[in-house]
Amino acid sequence: MGERSLKLIIDMLSQPAVLIAVISLIGLILQKKPANEVVKGTTKSFLGFIVISAGAGILVDSLEPFGKMFQAAFHVNGVVPNNEAIVAMALKEYGTAIALIMFFGMLSNILIARFTSFTYIF
Repeated sequence: MGERSLKLIIDMLSQPAVLIAVISLIGLILQKKPANEVVKGTTKSFLGFIVISAGAGILVDSLEPFGKMFQAAFHVNGVVPNNEAIVAMALKEYGTAIALIMFFGMLSNILIARFTSFTYIF
């Protein structure tokens, strides 16, 4: 594998949506799901992550004018608190780390289900 191919793979896996999709793919394969469920689950996780990121970004952008009006009207400084806006900002900054945490959480759930009496995977 050449240096360009390795860089391409690393660049793709550093995108949070792709990393989430790969994690879902691995999880579904480890659970021995049928091929149609593997494809469906992987696609849903990829598209879901993109939709959530885009929607949260739109929400953040739409709240900015409201925040400025609020600051001008009440002579205060600050931000408009909104859970979705905070999630969007966190995903942009820490998306890869969040995806890796989810991966290791999934892996630990699978190992616990496999080697202990707790057989359910969350």
